[in-house]
Amino acid sequence: MIDLLPASAVCAQLGRRLRVLRLARNLGQAELAARAGCSLSAVRRLEAQGQGSLELVVRVAQALQAADGLGALFELPAVTSIAQAEAAAGGPVRRRASRRSAGAAK
Repeated sequence: MIDLLPASAVCAQLGRRLRVLRLARNLGQAELAARAGCSLSAVRRLEAQGQGSLELVVRVAQALQAADGLGALFELPAVTSIAQAEAAAGGPVRRRASRRSAGAAK
């Protein structure tokens, strides 16, 4: 799971994915750099170490026609209340005690 990895490992993994996608698109590093409007060394560093600015990542993703995957990067969760979170977790549904009728024994 990617949440458990250190940031450097996540960046390196994303760099490897970038390289695989670039090769699947049959692009050289120089051609990708030209399409993304960045330097060749920036693409090399991004692929090898996963290092680069957020703007570089966006430009490269756009150049590889993979920017749709960025839309969910910082998306807010759909859960808006505690009740919805509990229901989504599959836990017991919270209920209130029923009212006693006026004529019930105390």
